[in-house]
Amino acid sequence: MSNHGVLTPGAPRAALYLVNLLFNFAVQGSFIFIPLLGAQLGAKDWQIGLVGAAYGASFFASSIYSGWKSDSLGRLPFVRLGLLVSTLAFAAQLFITSLPLLVAVRAAVGLCLGVTAAALIAYAFESGADMGKFSSYGSLGWIGGAVGAAVLKEFHLLFGASAASCLLAFALSLGFREGAGGIPRRKGGQGPRLFEVLQRNVQVYLAVFLRHLGATAVWIVLPLYFTSLGLGRSWIGALWGINFAVQSLVMRGLERFDAAKTFAFGQLLSIAVFVAYAYVTALPLLVIVQVFLGVAWSCLYVGALILVLRSGEERGTAGGIFQSTLNLCNAVGPFLGGLIAEWWGYRGVMLFSAALGMLGLLVAVPGAGRARQGKAA
Repeated sequence: MSNHGVLTPGAPRAALYLVNLLFNFAVQGSFIFIPLLGAQLGAKDWQIGLVGAAYGASFFASSIYSGWKSDSLGRLPFVRLGLLVSTLAFAAQLFITSLPLLVAVRAAVGLCLGVTAAALIAYAFESGADMGKFSSYGSLGWIGGAVGAAVLKEFHLLFGASAASCLLAFALSLGFREGAGGIPRRKGGQGPRLFEVLQRNVQVYLAVFLRHLGATAVWIVLPLYFTSLGLGRSWIGALWGINFAVQSLVMRGLERFDAAKTFAFGQLLSIAVFVAYAYVTALPLLVIVQVFLGVAWSCLYVGALILVLRSGEERGTAGGIFQSTLNLCNAVGPFLGGLIAEWWGYRGVMLFSAALGMLGLLVAVPGAGRARQGKAA
């Protein structure tokens, strides 16, 4: 067992991986068709963006606060409480009958998920879990959610499956044991040097923010765009699953490559993907675009994460800022995507995201080089 862990090899650790899979299955299973539910309730594109923004903002705030409090109060109370209230929040989606209710319930879902998210990752690390394997189970959960959407199709079946998945994860978490507590404080009571870590990696964070802001603007309208092309819900779910399947395969082999070049390549390929979305309408070509999307995000995510974690600063703080950057995009991007779609249509969203990706590439290349030089120094 790891000297910072609380789990023993075998079933408890397998249960931890399974909890992450079930948690991410629940998240993705409900997420894919939320824009379609909003459209069914009569929402305009900008209102659907508002639904996504409410979810992302509440998730962002909740995960920061809960992760911080779990350092002093222990991880498991937040893991278990979050899974339990997330079960109730997913079940509440079954009773959505209006647009205001959809906004409120999705905000509640984000709030409840945030209670668990940061604490679960911290608990896994402190338990001596293989974090690569732990993360891969999260990807498998997203794949399962996409496949579930393709198979179940109906809103009430997906929301019920999400609630059941979270409830099973909660039941498994009851078998976990709490460790010694939070992260040891520095001598003299000093906290992590947040500003120094941010300053060291600011170009990497900014490049990721620009690209992912464009991406989240696209994701909130992409199901609607696919529907406008004549695709049914099964194919929409299948296309989502292709992206996640490619990610789960590609991410495993990227660490042996130069992180700076991998990061920059992910930015470049992302631009090509967003431009392709604007003009590709045939299903076979969309499948190819989804494959390239999986490669693009894998390269960008893994490359950026390795750069910030190897920058010589506090790794937990560097990784925390990285995840917060993604959550901030999840809060702002959907609303932005909805507004742009309302004014300039779905193609406008795709081209806007490509332009943001270009700005991210201009930031990423010198930022990656600077981070690499910092590592060498």
